[in-house]
Amino acid sequence: MNPIKVLVIEDDASIVEILRLYLQREGFTVYTSLKAADGIRLMEEVTPHIVLLDIHLPDKSGFELARKYREISNGILIFITGEKTKTTIIQGFDIGCDDYVTKPFDPPELIARIKAQLRRSGMATAKILRVGDLTINFTNKSVYKNNEKIDLFIKERMLLFYLAEHPNQVFSTEQLYDNIWGIDYNTDLKTVSVHISTLRKKIEDNPKKPRYIETVRGFGYKFPL
Repeated sequence: MNPIKVLVIEDDASIVEILRLYLQREGFTVYTSLKAADGIRLMEEVTPHIVLLDIHLPDKSGFELARKYREISNGILIFITGEKTKTTIIQGFDIGCDDYVTKPFDPPELIARIKAQLRRSGMATAKILRVGDLTINFTNKSVYKNNEKIDLFIKERMLLFYLAEHPNQVFSTEQLYDNIWGIDYNTDLKTVSVHISTLRKKIEDNPKKPRYIETVRGFGYKFPL
């Protein structure tokens, strides 16, 4: 699973397929739309990290979609269009695009531009740990299992990331409590085992036989690698 999601909104099906081929070859997760309405729906559903957007769409202007994307994300926005006038290019950057590519374009050059934007944004250097079917992204604090995002409560997330950042190291209940809740937090130590239990239900195939958060009897818990 590659956590970088790309949404292509373009009404030319042949261009869409070319972009899909090159993007998937680079390991991106690709979503496509030939219409603005479907593009907006996908924006809201998957919150793509990158949007490749045509300006002239059959049902709405690409500029409107760009504004919509900027309302929900500060991700990478690249216009791919036949519009070459200076006024249109300036308008694109005023809306908040990161790059402006005119048709016809060279797919390898576009891929290079995307990678350059990823490097600038820091996404290209995301620290990611993959163990079995679990993917932990330390940069954006997301967790995926079998390519599906897992929703974790704050303390569950903090526990998982703390253990994963110290693989194979055993932590006692008291150590986890002090590091996650803080020594001044007024609650019972049992809250650690309760949160471990709920976390296991979300990330383990069999919570009674945990693979990712092991109990070291008499000592505590560890994240084995």
